[in-house]
Amino acid sequence: MQSRKLFHALSAIAALAFATVASAQLQYRVTVDTSSLVANPNGPFSLDFQLNDGSAVGDGNNSATLGNFQFGGGSGWGAIGTYGGAAGSFASGITLSDTDPLLNEFYQGFVPGNSLSFDLTLTSNAELGDTPDIFSFAILDGALMNLPTLSFGSDQFVEINLGDASPAVATFTSVDGLITVTASAVPEPSTYGLLAAGLMALAIVGRRVRNGQRARS
Repeated sequence: MQSRKLFHALSAIAALAFATVASAQLQYRVTVDTSSLVANPNGPFSLDFQLNDGSAVGDGNNSATLGNFQFGGGSGWGAIGTYGGAAGSFASGITLSDTDPLLNEFYQGFVPGNSLSFDLTLTSNAELGDTPDIFSFAILDGALMNLPTLSFGSDQFVEINLGDASPAVATFTSVDGLITVTASAVPEPSTYGLLAAGLMALAIVGRRVRNGQRARS
């Protein structure tokens, strides 16, 4: 009887772990081919990150964290620009929160190398209205204008509408097709460790329950 209770308890834990894995798609590794920007006369270039509030009241219910910047032979440099709920640096990590109703933005200059990559972690809480919070990533030219992309007028390389456990991640190329972007979901290692441990324990207890039933029959 105790084995059966333990079996059912572990089943519940395994189900919870599966649900956690399913919702742990808010970590991404973003990789950008920036080779066409090396020695490009339209520089100096900057990276621009925004997390803007869909409710337009600055409710602060979502956040973005960026870190582990790799510049592929280039580097970060220059003054940091922030607006609203934005702070940090390439070296220490960047945090964004939708606390300003109009704009929450971080940008900083960089010297392009052959590639750029960084880790992105997002919360995804739904807004009360119909408009979701939006995370976006762009590259700015020397005049601090977005490099044109195929993102239907917004000139972003990455756009994510928050408010869903597994939000769709839209990535776009530059209009000339030379700058390409991938954003790969990275589940938390601890989540898979919990799932593996739970399934292993579940299998052991299940075997004991079956062996006990055979011994009594």
